[in-house]
Amino acid sequence: MAELTDTFVVHGACCTCSQGMRPSRAVLQETHGVFLRGQAQMTVKDCKGELNEVCFGGCYSMENPSTQEEAEKIKKKIEEACPETFTDKVMNFFTGGKKKKKQEEASDSEISKVVGVCTPKIIASEWDHGQDGVNTEEERPLMGGAKLYCMYGGEIEIVESGQPEAGSGAV
Repeated sequence: MAELTDTFVVHGACCTCSQGMRPSRAVLQETHGVFLRGQAQMTVKDCKGELNEVCFGGCYSMENPSTQEEAEKIKKKIEEACPETFTDKVMNFFTGGKKKKKQEEASDSEISKVVGVCTPKIIASEWDHGQDGVNTEEERPLMGGAKLYCMYGGEIEIVESGQPEAGSGAV
């Protein structure tokens, strides 16, 4: 079997995001007219956010405004559910509020596990790995292992080419 980086990527290839909840699929809205084992071949230019990279289930990145918003909602609910008690007030008076600060630090570390809405915002004009010397509609074909970067800090990577295995009955 060929190495992933030596394999052409087709519609339906599996990709992951370092800030996403689950794997997703790279998709084509319109074919380029080239098919491999019955699947439409993709090019390095097929990298338009939500058009070619389907949602990764949710986004863990605190750079994503949606994740920040969810974190604030959770923080407010925690503050409402756990108001400062009389003992906390007395302790804060004698410790200068250090106990409260320690609690806030713990809350901030928990916030990093919050999930927002995944809306891939791609910052490149093409995937970083295409086949040189071959063209599909005047663009380089996309190869396995290629990466893209989301403006929210996620690294999106093709982890499976999408081509059915030889002998699997695909035409």
